Amino acid sequence: MTRQSFFASKTNQVNLLATLSILLVLFAYLWLGSFGLFNHLPTITAYYDKLATAFSHGSLSLEEQPVPALLALENPYSPGARVGIDVPTDYSLYNGKYYLYFGPIPAILLTISKFLGFGTKGDQYPAFAFICGIFVTQALLLVLIWKRYFSSLPTWLLSLGILFVGLISPFPWILTRARFYEAASAGGQFFFLLGLYLLLISRADENIPKWKLLLAGASWALAMGSRPTQIVPMGITVVIFLFMEYRNYLQHRQFSRFLYPFLVALIPFAIGMSILGWYNWARFDSILETGFYYELAGPDIQKYYRELFSPIYVLPNLYNYVFNRPVLIDTFPLLSSVEGIGQSLFPSIQLPAIYRVGKMTGILYSTPFILFAGALLLPVKTAGASDQNGKEYDFRWTTVLLTGIFLAEFIPFLSYFWLDARFIADFMPSLALLSMMGFWHGYENIRNKKAWRVVYLALGISLLIVSIMAGVALGLNAHWEVFKEFNPVLWKALYRNFYPEFWKQLYAILSP
Repeated sequence: MTRQSFFASKTNQVNLLATLSILLVLFAYLWLGSFGLFNHLPTITAYYDKLATAFSHGSLSLEEQPVPALLALENPYSPGARVGIDVPTDYSLYNGKYYLYFGPIPAILLTISKFLGFGTKGDQYPAFAFICGIFVTQALLLVLIWKRYFSSLPTWLLSLGILFVGLISPFPWILTRARFYEAASAGGQFFFLLGLYLLLISRADENIPKWKLLLAGASWALAMGSRPTQIVPMGITVVIFLFMEYRNYLQHRQFSRFLYPFLVALIPFAIGMSILGWYNWARFDSILETGFYYELAGPDIQKYYRELFSPIYVLPNLYNYVFNRPVLIDTFPLLSSVEGIGQSLFPSIQLPAIYRVGKMTGILYSTPFILFAGALLLPVKTAGASDQNGKEYDFRWTTVLLTGIFLAEFIPFLSYFWLDARFIADFMPSLALLSMMGFWHGYENIRNKKAWRVVYLALGISLLIVSIMAGVALGLNAHWEVFKEFNPVLWKALYRNFYPEFWKQLYAILSP
């Protein structure tokens, strides 16, 4: 077999294994999302469908009307003033009309589906589609990274990576009970990652195709239209990309390889932002107001508006997001998240009354495989890393890029007043990619040391399996009552009739 045919054969093997791994995870998503029924997803909320109905009738406000008692209040945004009045949760009230402060893109997609005759759909359907999109885009990014920097590694390591990014927490948690919150955040993350992927594959082309750049800009506009906070990782990405391309500019002095790609991608992004600005202005008389200020939430948003983001939340949130421990239970699925520790852990910090903590498991316990991200600090010894073709430079800057994206999405949540497991989905994709890159990179550094290689692989595969099992278990347990109601037959088989003593014995072994 010639060298050329060998690599062609390996490329085919990579594509086949990647495709099979993707299909396996998508099948698992459908099982989790439907609780084993496969033909229907449980409906928790249908907010976006209400907005889609309004759009289809030519209105930007919801068709549901506020009750007169609410409109008669001097300050309807105060939870105490609304006691005894029927008020929908998380609507925005402005000029006597209800709006949604979430980005409109999921509703636009549901509006299109209505015109195609699909009827009413709950928020779980766009959320499910976006979660699938996040996973597939992550898988494509892994394949791209593997082919550029780790093509000499065994191909089954790529399959492990695809399974890992797809099945870890919090995605099973979201799939088992997706609401409009998750639909908005998943939509923003999917379109952001898609734009990132299109930019990365464009760099590999000698003559960058304009359609890829236009699609990247359009994807980022859709990300902003789903979740405006995606502007933060977008800004970091653009800055780092400019540094990455500046080296090529110094070598070739080609404007087309430096600013030109961003200028092309800016066209659809600017158009999308203009439309989004008009959308905000038409509703709230401000291009920057999404309606969050006018939200009818549990806490008083307007009263504490200056305290929604604060450095005072960083230490409690950092502990909860990273170190909060789950608890073992003696029934399936054995793991359960617990409410995060707020002020009790840091008694010297006086947290504002608006501070909210939900149930969650720290990522070191739910996804211990992320520790391998630290292996990216090791020297570069990947195949072809002599930097003759800029591979070492590219690898290091790709690491910096993903690290910058992770920090840009993680740090804002550390300073946010609300702590919840669903927010992990915003920063976990980039962290998962870094973890897998670190695992592959560490393997490259010890692959010629057989004893170390065996230990390293055993440790890595063990932590990967634990991460997947923990993600699925926490997802099922978080919405166990929905499972019980939606698929009682399977629930009884797992919880009551499927060797109940087995779970108690396993609990006895695992519990301290």
